[in-house]
Amino acid sequence: MEMTRLLMLWFETSKPYLFLTLVELFLAIYMILVQSVTSRGINALVIVVYGHVIATIVLSFLAFFLEKNKRPPLSFKILGYAFLLGLLQITLCQMLLTMALQFVASSYESVGLNMVPSLVFVTALIFRQEKLKCWSINGQAKIWGLVLSAAGALAMVLWTGPVLLTRSLSNSQATSDGLVGSIMIIVGVLATSFWIVMVEHVTQFYPAETSLCAMMTLIGTIQTAVVAAFVLSWSSWELKWEGGLVLVTILLGGLVVTGLSYYVMMWSVKKKGPVFTSAFNPLLVVFSFSLQTFVMGYPAHLGSIVGAVLVIVGLYLILWAKANDMEKKGIAADDSVYPPLIQP
Repeated sequence: MEMTRLLMLWFETSKPYLFLTLVELFLAIYMILVQSVTSRGINALVIVVYGHVIATIVLSFLAFFLEKNKRPPLSFKILGYAFLLGLLQITLCQMLLTMALQFVASSYESVGLNMVPSLVFVTALIFRQEKLKCWSINGQAKIWGLVLSAAGALAMVLWTGPVLLTRSLSNSQATSDGLVGSIMIIVGVLATSFWIVMVEHVTQFYPAETSLCAMMTLIGTIQTAVVAAFVLSWSSWELKWEGGLVLVTILLGGLVVTGLSYYVMMWSVKKKGPVFTSAFNPLLVVFSFSLQTFVMGYPAHLGSIVGAVLVIVGLYLILWAKANDMEKKGIAADDSVYPPLIQP
């Protein structure tokens, strides 16, 4: 019984860390699958729409049963926020980032997403959702954590170095297609950064995260479908089987990357704040390069390994500082009961 209680205590304490890490892992897998599918003639915009249709159905089903008795009444204010959240996270972020994979490699997109923590941190400071004492230990840990994470992600792509394990990832070239992909990534990163900060504000007066997520996904899916209807021909909506790869990509995107990930991120922002939630983004670079090395046969260079170490050290510094912040405020890491996973 004591062992069971300790295991349950550990799980409750570790939930935010575990779930956010899995979100980045599944996103890395999804990005590689999308790149593979789009190279076979499937339009990325179609994948986004179909995936979000599935996510809307799943989230609506969960919201109906899980939050039936605690869901606050709807208002035009809530619908307006749901519209804006859907526009930021789905229409501007997910749609553009998925389409960008037709022009740039998944590893380069993951580096772009690594800038999300810095943008979220600055935005949270502006809106006073995060406090920073530059010369305190916690303040220095946050600053250096962001710097090391960003430097590590850039090193993994820009600094090749000698091959330590075995074919080199080709560097992106300055083509017109590459420029289009880069612009899509920039807009998508800005959109998701503002979305993370806005979620904390909205969940304070609408605490039903699953219902909010379902509304956001429904509205975002409609927005994306309208855009797709104008830019795609009817033939583009016909999916090829491709050995089941297309179906797996859509299901993974709809059920996990979109549906469950949106809920996990909203829940984490409410529990831990926007900076903590976005701090896990650098793991996407590590997972992307690991999958390309060990699954797809690409080599591991010195730059990739050094960059991965810097990303992990930077992430640990940020999480250590956040855990210390919560301890000083007398707030436990989860539900005001359990201590932080990382003790300063």
